[in-house]
Amino acid sequence: MARPNKFAAMVKIARENEGEEESVAVRERGRPAGGKRSNPDYVSTTIFLRKDTKKKAATILLNREEDLSSVLERLLSQWVNDNVKM
Repeated sequence: MARPNKFAAMVKIARENEGEEESVAVRERGRPAGGKRSNPDYVSTTIFLRKDTKKKAATILLNREEDLSSVLERLLSQWVNDNVKM
Protein backbone atom coordinates (compact mmCIF):
# COMPACT_ATOMS: atom_id res chain seq x y z
CA MET A 1 0.00 0.00 0.00
CA ALA A 2 1.46 3.36 -1.06
CA ARG A 3 1.76 6.12 1.49
CA PRO A 4 -0.01 9.38 0.63
CA ASN A 5 2.30 12.22 -0.38
CA LYS A 6 2.36 14.83 2.40
CA PHE A 7 2.82 17.67 -0.02
CA ALA A 8 0.33 16.65 -2.70
CA ALA A 9 -2.41 18.87 -1.25
CA MET A 10 -0.06 21.83 -1.11
CA VAL A 11 1.01 21.35 -4.72
CA LYS A 12 -2.64 21.04 -5.82
CA ILE A 13 -3.56 24.32 -4.03
CA ALA A 14 -0.50 26.09 -5.46
CA ARG A 15 -1.40 25.02 -8.99
CA GLU A 16 -5.01 26.10 -8.54
CA ASN A 17 -3.91 29.53 -7.30
CA GLU A 18 -1.21 29.95 -9.92
CA GLY A 19 -1.43 33.37 -11.50
CA GLU A 20 -3.20 34.90 -8.52
CA GLU A 21 -0.88 37.28 -6.76
CA GLU A 22 -1.33 38.71 -3.31
CA SER A 23 0.00 42.09 -2.37
CA VAL A 24 2.60 41.30 0.25
CA ALA A 25 4.85 43.91 1.83
CA VAL A 26 8.45 42.92 1.22
CA ARG A 27 10.98 44.04 3.77
CA GLU A 28 14.27 45.25 2.40
CA ARG A 29 17.30 43.29 3.53
CA GLY A 30 20.33 44.82 5.13
CA ARG A 31 20.96 47.92 7.16
CA PRO A 32 19.07 51.11 6.57
CA ALA A 33 21.07 53.78 4.78
CA GLY A 34 22.14 56.80 6.77
CA GLY A 35 24.94 55.61 9.03
CA LYS A 36 28.70 55.64 8.73
CA ARG A 37 28.63 52.45 6.70
CA SER A 38 26.77 54.16 3.84
CA ASN A 39 28.64 57.48 4.14
CA PRO A 40 31.35 57.74 1.45
CA ASP A 41 33.49 59.89 3.76
CA TYR A 42 34.08 56.88 6.04
CA VAL A 43 36.03 53.70 5.41
CA SER A 44 35.84 50.46 7.39
CA THR A 45 39.15 49.82 9.18
CA THR A 46 40.36 46.98 11.36
CA ILE A 47 42.64 47.79 14.29
CA PHE A 48 44.07 45.88 17.22
CA LEU A 49 43.31 47.04 20.75
CA ARG A 50 44.14 45.42 24.04
CA LYS A 51 41.09 43.58 25.39
CA ASP A 52 41.09 45.40 28.71
CA THR A 53 41.36 48.82 27.00
CA LYS A 54 38.43 48.12 24.69
CA LYS A 55 36.33 46.68 27.53
CA LYS A 56 36.96 49.71 29.76
CA ALA A 57 36.20 52.12 26.90
CA ALA A 58 32.97 50.27 26.08
CA THR A 59 31.92 50.47 29.74
CA ILE A 60 32.58 54.21 29.86
CA LEU A 61 30.70 54.76 26.58
CA LEU A 62 27.56 52.89 27.73
CA ASN A 63 26.00 56.03 29.21
CA ARG A 64 27.25 58.47 26.59
CA GLU A 65 26.00 59.42 23.16
CA GLU A 66 29.36 58.65 21.57
CA ASP A 67 30.60 55.33 20.22
CA LEU A 68 34.09 53.87 20.09
CA SER A 69 34.43 54.77 16.40
CA SER A 70 33.76 58.44 17.16
CA VAL A 71 36.26 58.48 20.04
CA LEU A 72 38.97 56.90 17.88
CA GLU A 73 38.19 59.29 14.99
CA ARG A 74 38.47 62.32 17.30
CA LEU A 75 41.74 61.12 18.87
CA LEU A 76 43.34 60.17 15.55
CA SER A 77 42.26 63.46 13.93
CA GLN A 78 43.82 65.38 16.80
CA TRP A 79 47.04 63.35 16.48
CA VAL A 80 47.15 64.03 12.71
CA ASN A 81 46.59 67.77 13.27
CA ASP A 82 49.35 67.86 15.88
CA ASN A 83 51.80 66.03 13.62
CA VAL A 84 51.11 67.46 10.17
CA LYS A 85 54.06 69.21 8.55
CA MET A 86 53.24 72.75 7.46
